[in-house]
Amino acid sequence: MIIKWGEVEFEGPYPITDWEPPHQAAVYAIMMKPHPQMKVYKFVYFGESGNLSNRGFYRAHHKYDCWVREAGSEGNLYIGIHRMPDSTDEQRRKLESDLILGLYKPACND
Repeated sequence: MIIKWGEVEFEGPYPITDWEPPHQAAVYAIMMKPHPQMKVYKFVYFGESGNLSNRGFYRAHHKYDCWVREAGSEGNLYIGIHRMPDSTDEQRRKLESDLILGLYKPACND
């Protein structure tokens, strides 16, 4: 499945508790479902990494508590990734910033 934010396509969303981070650079989106029965997702955080598997994902992330607070539980957390295998730090940070400042600032991107 693909979910889009503007022109950016994210693979997923995947339940974060079942997800295995790839050894790859990417921009990622943390999401939650405001209504469990619906297939509607709310973005709560955008981030980037040169290698998702090196971040101690996901419970060690410095914003993990915020994600859970926004979602109501870890079971309501989802992740989508936009793979950028040959990207520079600057390219990923630019896209991350553009996503955060797009239409609204996600709750955990302060």
